[in-house]
Amino acid sequence: MMSSLRHARHLLNRIPPRASWFALILTLLAGCATQPPPTVQTDWESHQQALQSLSDYQATGKLGYKGKQRFGANLLWQTAPGQDHLLLTNFLGSTLLKLDATPSRVTLVDNTGKTHQGNNASDLVFSLTGINLPVEQMRDWLIGLPTAADTYQLNNENRVGYLAKRVGDKMWQLDYNEYDYSVSPALPKRMVLSTAGTSITLIIHQWSIN
Repeated sequence: MMSSLRHARHLLNRIPPRASWFALILTLLAGCATQPPPTVQTDWESHQQALQSLSDYQATGKLGYKGKQRFGANLLWQTAPGQDHLLLTNFLGSTLLKLDATPSRVTLVDNTGKTHQGNNASDLVFSLTGINLPVEQMRDWLIGLPTAADTYQLNNENRVGYLAKRVGDKMWQLDYNEYDYSVSPALPKRMVLSTAGTSITLIIHQWSIN
């Protein structure tokens, strides 16, 4: 009987106090939270073909602009055959800029609700808002397709990690910092687009592929 009691006390003494259990649980949770997202290596030619087949998609997220102006905005980008749509809103939901572009016509609605038209999306955006943005290139660059880039480099997973292109008098560079592997094909999640005096951070929260 005494031997059984001593054994029971020994087992109880080995059970950590409540605070230790809490510390252990928090440690485990912290370990789970800091696990890096899974990555999947691909064949570049196959991945490129999959991107080229995307003709109807939507990206929602955030845009951070640093240049002569500094601002943050909600981002909505939609691409369909023959047309692109860009909407920037502030964090209250008010429109900062709405742009619809086709091969023959560009329409921009500014933050006062006034409508403007032109033939070149990037020039129209800059002339009316002072914002540098290579709109014509975003259709492909946003999904990680280096169309017409002067140079590009692949990352360790054989997706585009960097590209550069001179557009007019500006040399644009785009760094792909993170991809979203929950969609197929994997699409960019965090990017930094920059040229002299301008840096644009793009964070995509959700991709919708039709």
